[in-house]
Amino acid sequence: MQFSRHLPRLLAACVLASSLACAWRAEATVIRFTTSLGSYNVRLFPTLMPVTVDNMLDYVNADRYNGTFVHRSVPGFVIQGGGFAYNATTNSAPPIQLYPAINDEPGGGVAGPSNLRGTIAMAKSGPNTVTSQWFINLGNNSSLDSPARPDGGFSAFGRVLGNGMTVVDAIAALTPYDLDGTSSSLFDAVPLRSATGALNDVLVHVTDVSVLNIPAGDFNIDGKVDAADLAVLKADFGSTTKAEADANGNGRVDGADFLIWQRTFGQNFGAPAAAAVAAVPEPAAATLAFLAVIGCSLARRRK
Repeated sequence: MQFSRHLPRLLAACVLASSLACAWRAEATVIRFTTSLGSYNVRLFPTLMPVTVDNMLDYVNADRYNGTFVHRSVPGFVIQGGGFAYNATTNSAPPIQLYPAINDEPGGGVAGPSNLRGTIAMAKSGPNTVTSQWFINLGNNSSLDSPARPDGGFSAFGRVLGNGMTVVDAIAALTPYDLDGTSSSLFDAVPLRSATGALNDVLVHVTDVSVLNIPAGDFNIDGKVDAADLAVLKADFGSTTKAEADANGNGRVDGADFLIWQRTFGQNFGAPAAAAVAAVPEPAAATLAFLAVIGCSLARRRK
């Protein structure tokens, strides 16, 4: 579809269906993961997956992901985090404080995108057990979609933006190690930046996950809404696999996103930064598991 041919029709449709713009959240739905290997941005899909997105933002805005680490890496499949923080003093990996589990939302092409490369979804142990742990798909894992699976299937609720997958791939390229030395599978595939040294120095830490304070129509994430953002929208118009210009988070770049760009044109928030949120004190978490084999004695995980 050529954007210019259909622009008058899109404008008319947007005026008639202005309620679509109400689905756009006042705050940005782009979050930034800052890790030991660099940062990457993820656009969330609140229109498609409102419960899952709100759950993720609850953890983000309470800073509960800050100080966690990537605790699972399966090459070609996923990297996973959001569950544990490393305590160097006690050499333990206490779980982060959890909110109550949420109910599953339909995904996998039913009401949202499939688990394709670059999408983010939440880990769980069975139906309606989603809490804090997230994973990013390294490959096209549509086998995870089906709600008929014993675990109820996994719903993708966002997508990594731009060249962010280069950071994700760099994490995935690290060798995974078995750190618990037991039959437990919690820490049997932890990616490390080196096979030697203090564990705290070689884990892939997630130092910060924050909502970016950017205008809703800022598609190139430079803090302002201008013609450059319209160019992004025109290039990706109709796409369900590129999320840069998906302003309302419905999984597709369409006329509603153009209306949001139009309504926010000229806004300039300055260089993108994390949105300010009220600090939430963290109660101490009980130790869930101890990481037993450290440093030179790390056992390389068999693939």
